[in-house]
Amino acid sequence: MTTVLEGIVQQVPEGVKVEYKPGSLLAHFNNNPFDWSLEAAPIADVTVACMGLSPFLEGEEGDALLSTRQGDREDIALPAPQVEYIKKLVIKGAKVVLVLFGGSPIAIGELEDMVEAIIHVWYPGAEGGKAIADILFGKVSPSGKLPLTFPKSLSQLPAFNDYSMDNRTYRYSKEKPLYPFGYGLSYSQFTYSGLKFDQDDVRFGQAVELTFTVTNTGEVEAEEVAQIYLTDMIASAKTPIQKLIGFQRIHLKPSEARTVTFTITPEMMMLFDDDGMQILEPGVFEIKVGGCSPCERAVELGVPELITGKFIVS
Repeated sequence: MTTVLEGIVQQVPEGVKVEYKPGSLLAHFNNNPFDWSLEAAPIADVTVACMGLSPFLEGEEGDALLSTRQGDREDIALPAPQVEYIKKLVIKGAKVVLVLFGGSPIAIGELEDMVEAIIHVWYPGAEGGKAIADILFGKVSPSGKLPLTFPKSLSQLPAFNDYSMDNRTYRYSKEKPLYPFGYGLSYSQFTYSGLKFDQDDVRFGQAVELTFTVTNTGEVEAEEVAQIYLTDMIASAKTPIQKLIGFQRIHLKPSEARTVTFTITPEMMMLFDDDGMQILEPGVFEIKVGGCSPCERAVELGVPELITGKFIVS
């Protein structure tokens, strides 16, 4: 197993000093009134703060020894002792790169604007230290995308006993999240263009083929995950605001462009009626393609506007 500290030590350039100091407990405040890490961090060029959750706080009942709810979480916020510690680091003048561990969304509130960068690494496994160091030192460009939505707080989530789909998942939520489904930054930038359909008026029950171009407009060789979302504009039952129907990982060198072809099948256009039956209806379908789910928050975070197009099924 390689820890984050070991991964950093293995890759740090010659002549660079690495110091490790424990700073914050997982979910309890420090009893020691003096903390050496708060004195050392402002002197360093950068502080890598490894924070977040662990299976002691979330998981399957007996394994989560610090959980009072058998492994369930009553709050999605980063534990208060960690929040307070990071604030102390920043106030002292430290430049903090926040590495977050955990198996579920973590609401970090104002910390988002206080730290230099945030890397969510989930529970990375035995080679996690090497992989995290690869990202920190720019050996590879990050290309992961969020497989779920990160809410800003519990107030954005419906009640546990509310079984409607309103405001659940990226498909139905109208809230502005902390980080949207499909979101993830890179050390490079990508643009999308040239969305076209092989036919604008599709015969009922037939597939439609679309093409678009992805260009690496940055200076770093990197991978992008192009995502394709569909919206049923005219339907007899409640349908998702948008739904992911496909994605493709693309490796591009700087200034390189790639044309992507994708087939939208009739099954992807189907909806569930009020009786729970999956059916296909004629109508107008909107397609959005980009590096994140369609969301105002994504644009605020720097994701380029998605390219859009429509076709009719008749």
